[in-house]
Amino acid sequence: MELYALAKYVHLLALVVAAGVTAVTKLAVARRARARTVGEALDWHVTLLSAARLFPLCLVVFLLSGGYMLSVTHAMRSPFAISGLVGVVLLFASGTFLGVKGGALKKVLEGIAAKGADQPAPKMVPPASIAMLPTINTGIALAVALVMVVKPATVAVALGIVAAGIVLGALAAPKVPKAVVAQPAVATEG
Repeated sequence: MELYALAKYVHLLALVVAAGVTAVTKLAVARRARARTVGEALDWHVTLLSAARLFPLCLVVFLLSGGYMLSVTHAMRSPFAISGLVGVVLLFASGTFLGVKGGALKKVLEGIAAKGADQPAPKMVPPASIAMLPTINTGIALAVALVMVVKPATVAVALGIVAAGIVLGALAAPKVPKAVVAQPAVATEG
């Protein structure tokens, strides 16, 4: 068995795992928003945080397997390699920010749950940056995957595709209804 083929399989496997984790985290966010009690909201938030811990691992696997494949093909400076590295850096930075904010929200929910987990769940309105980043991250990931498939001839085109993924992700981000914004909300600091 050739190591290159194995590296390609591991690279693809990391993509499948990241897609699965994305599905779990999006489900957990939706269920947390619909939770009736603070205990239920906390349970879904812990599920989200637990699943999200796999994202950095996926990024490391992308870097290692992609780096190996690029070293074999001598394509380290290719436009698709550069855009892949930019995508990993953006996703890591965004994931770190979301992880810090998620940890802070967990502490808030734990504080409320300490007074009784059966209390009504607070209405949580995330700051725009926190509401938009998961969808922007999906846009980045899809754009990098597109770049990997079409392999543009120039760095400018490759990075332009990643930029378009960011813009489309931002445009596709869920909007917070005005009726929800008007209600008292748990501050999540943004």
